[in-house]
Amino acid sequence: MMLDERKIKILAAVINDYIATAEPIGSRTIARKYRIGISPATIRNEMADLEELGYLSQPHTSAGRVPSHKGYRFYVDFLMPVKRLDERDHTLIHRIFNRRINELEQLVKEAARVISKLTSYTTITMGPQLETSRLKHIHVNRIDENRGLLLTVTNYGTVGHHIIDIPQNINDSDLLRISNILNSNLAGKTLSEITNDIMDAIKDEMIEYDEILNILLEILLENLGDSQDNTPVISTGSSKMLDYPEFQDVEKAKNFFSLLEQHELIIKALKSSSKPNAITVTIGNENPLTELQDLSIVTSSIFIDGKDLGVFGIMGPTRMEYSRVISILEQVTDYLIKTVSTML
Repeated sequence: MMLDERKIKILAAVINDYIATAEPIGSRTIARKYRIGISPATIRNEMADLEELGYLSQPHTSAGRVPSHKGYRFYVDFLMPVKRLDERDHTLIHRIFNRRINELEQLVKEAARVISKLTSYTTITMGPQLETSRLKHIHVNRIDENRGLLLTVTNYGTVGHHIIDIPQNINDSDLLRISNILNSNLAGKTLSEITNDIMDAIKDEMIEYDEILNILLEILLENLGDSQDNTPVISTGSSKMLDYPEFQDVEKAKNFFSLLEQHELIIKALKSSSKPNAITVTIGNENPLTELQDLSIVTSSIFIDGKDLGVFGIMGPTRMEYSRVISILEQVTDYLIKTVSTML
């Protein structure tokens, strides 16, 4: 059965009110607030039809109706108004991207923080996925007589610091030459591109530095390998969920915080729901994982020039203010892509 205009208006009214109040919505409330020109009795009949069609549900016999997951999906796909951000929202977002933040990881953390602040939901960041992480710069310098610092920077702005032992026969000019040789052979390369031939060429060129070379190459390869194997997952604003009636139940709150600690499950959820450079909305039982079926997740997966920069996921109750969340994610994602494009 297709929804006619009257049913659509009533469904939109119920969802908008329920998002705002978290209270079941009755026919008299709809008649009084929305003035759609029909009696409460007629509205009640239409709401009963919408319940039968699966768009609404009735938590108690005497209560009003609340949206079902199917109702929210219809709302997001066809009824949701476009939410324009106000000047305060724009100012907070601008402020992050106007800072001189040169590391992608720190930039993503700051972006996640402002998303959580503006939406009042929990923000999950996954990534960036660093299968394509390339060494951008390598530098070895001396700390004291017997120790040095190996500094590595990737194209994603990830900085690695490693303390190394320096043999007594190595002086400062040797360290500069070693840095130059490593940069000329390895800068711009991913782990998979560092072949045995390249390694042999470096060893031939640095034969007199054999002792320190083996240490440096082991650290460099391990550093790139760790970048590929580890998918960082960070949650921001998790305590905000306690402000919502849905999480006043102690058991529900415990389950939610326990969920945030299960990084493998979160990674699976974000990967399954996200699409490259698109905002996706996964509502309640649309989540393939049963642990997430009381929640909605709005994701933004960011790719630049084929590089996976990770995923922002906003997690909240199904009674989420979808329009505002999507507008904020679109704005932050747009700024992030523009900013990171200048870093890579």
